[in-house]
Amino acid sequence: MTTSAGLRERGKRRRRERILDAAAELLREQPDQPLTVERIAERAEVAVTTVFNLVGTRDHIWAGVAERAFAGLSESPAAQAQDPQDRARAIVNAVIKRVVDDTLFRAVFRGWDQSANVLEHDLIGDVLYACLRDAGFDRVHIGRLSALTAAGLVGACHQWAAGLIGDRQLRMRARDLVDLAFVAARAANDDPNARWGLNK
Repeated sequence: MTTSAGLRERGKRRRRERILDAAAELLREQPDQPLTVERIAERAEVAVTTVFNLVGTRDHIWAGVAERAFAGLSESPAAQAQDPQDRARAIVNAVIKRVVDDTLFRAVFRGWDQSANVLEHDLIGDVLYACLRDAGFDRVHIGRLSALTAAGLVGACHQWAAGLIGDRQLRMRARDLVDLAFVAARAANDDPNARWGLNK
């Protein structure tokens, strides 16, 4: 038997999903228009206070939209490659493909000043860290290296969103940054006396 509290929670979840759907639709349909809570509430057919109560501030809305757009990438078959560098490349390629293919990401990178957080920490940074760790680079500060690489990828995405580079250049930069991270890690790991700045 479903309790009234359970029904209320289900209703809240449905309304929250409707709010995030509305925000994503607005970003895709009108990427150059400001993403306001009022526009989202009107599209989702809820009160403005409901948006704040169920999702939060504009930053929470942006984060929720971006996280949903990236959902499932790390579980893709390509992400299960045995070789850590191949796995990192596959996941980063999948992320960049999603960014390029989904029009909402231009709006996310242009309009949200904290857009770096989604890629840098929650997705790319964690993936690179795990792949570099699995490659056995035990003499290297892989946290610093993965953070630097993720920052480069975020920067490339911002250049792409601003129209400074195209889709193909973004893909190439992403691939090159992943490969460069592994080259740097190998060099620093193999020569612990060198002054790389990445050695432990």
